[in-house]
Amino acid sequence: MHHEIKSIKKLKFPHGFLWGTATSAYQTEGNNTNSDWWAWENSIKRHNELISKGLNPKDFFSGIACDSYNRYDEDFSLAEHLGHNAIRIGIEWSRIEPREGGFVGKELEHYEKVLQSAKAHGLTTFVTLHHFSNPLWFMKKGGFTREQNVQNFVRFVEIATRRLSENVDFWITINEPEIYSTASYLIGKYPPQEKSLWVAFKVVNNLIKAHNLAANFIRHNIRKPVSMAFHLSDFQPWGFFGDFAASITHYFANEYILKRTINQCDFIGVNYYNHHHVGILGLRKKSHSKHDVTDLGWSIHPEGLERVLVNLKKYHKPIYVTENGLADHRDKKREKFIKEHLYYLHNAIMKGADVRGYLHWSLIDNFEWSDGYGPRFGLIEIDRDDLLRRKVRYSATKFAEICRNNYLEY
Repeated sequence: MHHEIKSIKKLKFPHGFLWGTATSAYQTEGNNTNSDWWAWENSIKRHNELISKGLNPKDFFSGIACDSYNRYDEDFSLAEHLGHNAIRIGIEWSRIEPREGGFVGKELEHYEKVLQSAKAHGLTTFVTLHHFSNPLWFMKKGGFTREQNVQNFVRFVEIATRRLSENVDFWITINEPEIYSTASYLIGKYPPQEKSLWVAFKVVNNLIKAHNLAANFIRHNIRKPVSMAFHLSDFQPWGFFGDFAASITHYFANEYILKRTINQCDFIGVNYYNHHHVGILGLRKKSHSKHDVTDLGWSIHPEGLERVLVNLKKYHKPIYVTENGLADHRDKKREKFIKEHLYYLHNAIMKGADVRGYLHWSLIDNFEWSDGYGPRFGLIEIDRDDLLRRKVRYSATKFAEICRNNYLEY
């Protein structure tokens, strides 16, 4: 009886390809008490909102998080053990400048030690300067809703990059300006929970200005590559006038910020999570699109990553996937998820996209913003009932094989 044998291909990645993970400061460090997020989590309004939904506020309070503020070396050691050669981390503005103009030397010294540790573990470092959270004083002045406040961010960037750049390989000014502006100022999911299209639009344009000024400083004075981590989604046409609807959505969701900041980007950071079917009546319901989904109900669509990456060829810049991952507390889908996304990433390289690295979200389970501690994105489990013990998941060992070999067996 003849059995068809499925051939396994070795898909090689470019020499020097960067393999690793991404994390953020607020989500892993814990006790960021001078941040707007900390104040919001502790607010009566937030507490009552959670109670009204039948949720336990304790599960949505960051608290000590993963205690990576103290356990960073342990985390980097695990990354090295898993074959990673790169890591993306963040530094927390609210720690470094807890009062306006009051920069704290010991916090800059702390981040210097963090970065020295990452380098000692052989990791190429991507460092994010703004990842959703802000100092409380900055928000009391209106945050990024006011153009004159952009100078506060730029001053922080100048001080932080001058002090820390020796151990930083890539700077990322702002994480997902698309998500920050809409979640905080349009749909009211993140603090300050505003719901105004006009305010959200103002924030978007002030973030563009903030990036351009900060990146210009870094490029000319620090001389390290700089970009943003752009949240880029795959939009496919659906139904009547679908092509028109998808192209309009693609422009505003993917291209509006990119086109206005690309001249001050040395590379393009890509965060890829979402794929949507778009028609003239809006986004098609996920249940109709026949995709597998994550624990958060996000559709899994690896083919979309290829389209997103190939679309960036026109900018003629190196590309790094700075986030890609899924909530999967049972670790049943993560290995397949990673391999399929890497297959399509490799396709994009074959089609001429200059992709030079892949950073999976995330190294460890962490505080997932307004979703609290429920979603588990980590290659490494954090046992919240056992002193935050780190437990390497099976999928992490499979990803480690790819990282060490620099090829994917598919």
